[in-house]
Amino acid sequence: MLVLGFHFLTFIYCLVFSALIIVASINLAINWKKRDRPYYIRFLILMIVALMYNINEDLFPDTKSSIDWIAQYIIAYTSGLISAVYFLFYLHLEYQLKFVKRFDLLLVGAFSFLILICSFIIPLAITKSLNTARYFFLSIILAILLVNVLSVLKDKFLKLRLCKKIILKIHILIGIFGFLSIILFPVTILASSGNQFIVQLCYTLGYLAISIDYFLYPLRKKEIKKSISFEKLSARETEVLKLMLQNPNLKYAEISDLLNISQKTLSTHLSNIYKKIDIKSKKEIEEMSKVYKPSTLE
Repeated sequence: MLVLGFHFLTFIYCLVFSALIIVASINLAINWKKRDRPYYIRFLILMIVALMYNINEDLFPDTKSSIDWIAQYIIAYTSGLISAVYFLFYLHLEYQLKFVKRFDLLLVGAFSFLILICSFIIPLAITKSLNTARYFFLSIILAILLVNVLSVLKDKFLKLRLCKKIILKIHILIGIFGFLSIILFPVTILASSGNQFIVQLCYTLGYLAISIDYFLYPLRKKEIKKSISFEKLSARETEVLKLMLQNPNLKYAEISDLLNISQKTLSTHLSNIYKKIDIKSKKEIEEMSKVYKPSTLE
């Protein structure tokens, strides 16, 4: 069924993501001067990426188009890859996914497009076989994702066990769901031979789950601030604690340098922090940092 040239389901997806883009834009304008502005910007870009993916998914391939069918599939797969790389980048930042190797958006993006060219575009141009090129390309991408599954899920389930608050558990579970939707992206393409309905539904559900978590963000911030008892701390003590939660691997000397204070002064602040929020060591702060996403502390 077509609506304004789109399949009905794609039309609904586009309406939903368009509405989310409007809401995200308004929220960004309201929170423009706040320190967690990057969070709102990243979500807005994510919704734009989701919208563009769904539009391209419906437009290509098109048997009635004058564009060569090989070019259409290259456009479709390039669009899908761009959306998946940014989605993975978003999940890495907002849900602190722990990959086997350090995640760098530019490096991962460049590597992904190199794989696209070598394992999809070139084989497709030479063999003229979509199934061969698709299987080769998606198998490599899936293998890379599966290498990171154990690392990501192990870290997430550890955080689930440590987390006591329902709102924070929901946040972690949605992060897991989002990551699994990316893994299912190549799986469903391979298993269904590129069936648009199945692929689009499984992948888009990941974006929609993230959008639900977006609306829970203000509640999550309040819960975290309440659970850590920031109100008991002075402004400087709050600054010290937030820095340590956001950067748990920093050494005391590095913290002193960043805050431009002596190690003796830092020691005094830490002693006060430990007493006021009832913790005993830096190790407990490191454990807390595994649960709390940095932007919610701002």
